[in-house]
Amino acid sequence: MSQGVFGIIDFKRKIGDAQAISEKMGAYLKNDREQNAALSTLISDAYVLGMKRRGFEQGQQTEMISRSGGISCSLHGEIHNWESLSEELPGAHASAAGDLDLICQLYAKYGDDFARAFNGMFSVAVLDPVKEKAILSNDRFGMAHQVYWTVQNKRLYFATHLKTLLSIPEIQKTLDTAALNLFLKYAYISSPWTIFKGISKLPPGHKLVFKEGKALVSPYWEFNTAVRSGIELPEAVNRYRQLLQKSIAMRLGNVYDTGILLSGGLDSSANVAFASGCTDKKLKTFAVGFANETFDERPYARIVAKHYNTEHFEYCITGNEIEDLPKLIWGLEEPYFEFGLFLTYLGLSSAQKEVKAVIGGEGADQLFGTGGFAKGMPAAAHYVLRKYHLLSPARSAAKLLTNRYFYDRDNLAFKLRLFLNRATDLNDWYFYGYDEHELRLLHKSGEQAVLPALFHDRAGKSPSSFPALYLETQITQDLRHYVNENVMVKSGRMADMLNLILRESYLDRDVADFLVSLDFPLKRSGDLLDHFRGNIKTKFLHRKAMEGLLPLEIMNKPKQGGFVPVMIFLKDEEKRRSIYRHLLNSKVIQEYFNLGYIKTIFDQYERMQGKPVYWHNFYNSKANRILFLLTFDIWHHLYMRNNAWDTPAPSLSDYLLSGF
Repeated sequence: MSQGVFGIIDFKRKIGDAQAISEKMGAYLKNDREQNAALSTLISDAYVLGMKRRGFEQGQQTEMISRSGGISCSLHGEIHNWESLSEELPGAHASAAGDLDLICQLYAKYGDDFARAFNGMFSVAVLDPVKEKAILSNDRFGMAHQVYWTVQNKRLYFATHLKTLLSIPEIQKTLDTAALNLFLKYAYISSPWTIFKGISKLPPGHKLVFKEGKALVSPYWEFNTAVRSGIELPEAVNRYRQLLQKSIAMRLGNVYDTGILLSGGLDSSANVAFASGCTDKKLKTFAVGFANETFDERPYARIVAKHYNTEHFEYCITGNEIEDLPKLIWGLEEPYFEFGLFLTYLGLSSAQKEVKAVIGGEGADQLFGTGGFAKGMPAAAHYVLRKYHLLSPARSAAKLLTNRYFYDRDNLAFKLRLFLNRATDLNDWYFYGYDEHELRLLHKSGEQAVLPALFHDRAGKSPSSFPALYLETQITQDLRHYVNENVMVKSGRMADMLNLILRESYLDRDVADFLVSLDFPLKRSGDLLDHFRGNIKTKFLHRKAMEGLLPLEIMNKPKQGGFVPVMIFLKDEEKRRSIYRHLLNSKVIQEYFNLGYIKTIFDQYERMQGKPVYWHNFYNSKANRILFLLTFDIWHHLYMRNNAWDTPAPSLSDYLLSGF
């Protein structure tokens, strides 16, 4: 089941009964009997360090070690370039015994920023008793879980799982309403916030240095914003193909143990194409689709599977999968519900029956920049408004669109309000739930409706060019926010829950650095005016690089997938009304929210049933508002009213019938 790391560090005061604390913290990770993964601990009066990981690839150490000088480390995840790094080490220890040994040596050589050398997915803790210091580091994209941490009475507690951290009696469970509002708006809680006051998440690409009873968090790397200009298209295509091929070769490992998630889109299809060039063994591919042809990409996945002669598996989502929602919330550990959640879960669940690891295609869109989706028009409008100093008045105008006509009807007015919000405020770039106006209506008091701003107000700063703005939003909104805080949290936690290793080919260090540094014309065709006309081609280099490698049907297919039309989960009237009744009678919903406003949400959703659809996202957004409340209610039951590590997650029907 779950893998991860945990620890308590205190160099000033003795940790009483460290063995018992270690067993308590390790109980959640130890709760299954997988033969290839055992709990490993190091214990002293000053620290408790724990780790559980699988070791089915070469060089993966499953037992923690302590080198000369007492340097120790624990690791969750994989270092894909550990062999090449070990060859670079000087002196007698030029060849590391494995990846944990390598980490200790690299820390001794490079100090606190040792993780800059890694290409992989990792959450790592290094302990240096001689210097009385501990360092926690996450990979750039949070692929191996963001680490939860807190300092209390100058003692550091950390874990990759909230269940592990909450097993310690000193850790109090106090709900943070600001973090709750982040969930209600974005569908997830962005680091450094967590749903609990006093507990933080270490952001991806950051390190935490704990010394003298204090924790200092800082980035250990930054994207290089210097644009690689002058590279011609043929050279860029060749370089990109080489990097992606190398990335997939590093992640493929044992072909018999590794599968590929195949949606039928360009990104996952490219994974199959390059993987087929790495082996003469038959690949395994996994696709998820829908009965509704509007959203179903399985026909395209079949084309790719047939073209490359893979052993292909499929799953069709019916909507009944909502029964697993409590189990998913239990695994995610914080309130989370997003369009792609069940798509990821069901794809990984299908693969779990056949393989130990899977290669995914997450992040490819964002590495080329999305401009806020909608064909990049939000970015184009934002640039014009900032350039001509119209951002502030446009924001004021957007705040006037609070009439129900702009919220409650599936029409152009709804789309206009959403677009204006996206164009004027980068905090609205990606959101799927309640905006600030709706939060004020939802909460019982204005004090509870406070929403943290994730991005700085740059209304007074004019960008030097549209490509410069695009690069800024690509790094800030697409990668650091959307990929790091949403996509990889969802994917990583689902893989963890299903006991799978998830490897992302596009989030490879070298691939990511190359794509971010590209000149704008290689990312998207068309200029600023073309974006307003909708006359652009996204992921320009990616499409060019795939020419001749993928079937024409894949090259010419429209953008379809990446999410589940969430209204499918509320199509059953009886279950829908059971959800309504449960939420209106829920003590926690009554404690925080205005039941009158919630009733209007339910009434409106019922009036929508059977009506013609103008824009599917309107229906999705309305379904989200109901499912967000349900998610919070279930999470509160599992994590606030009970101890999640020993509270089994029921089916949704059993949960609703139980009257929790």
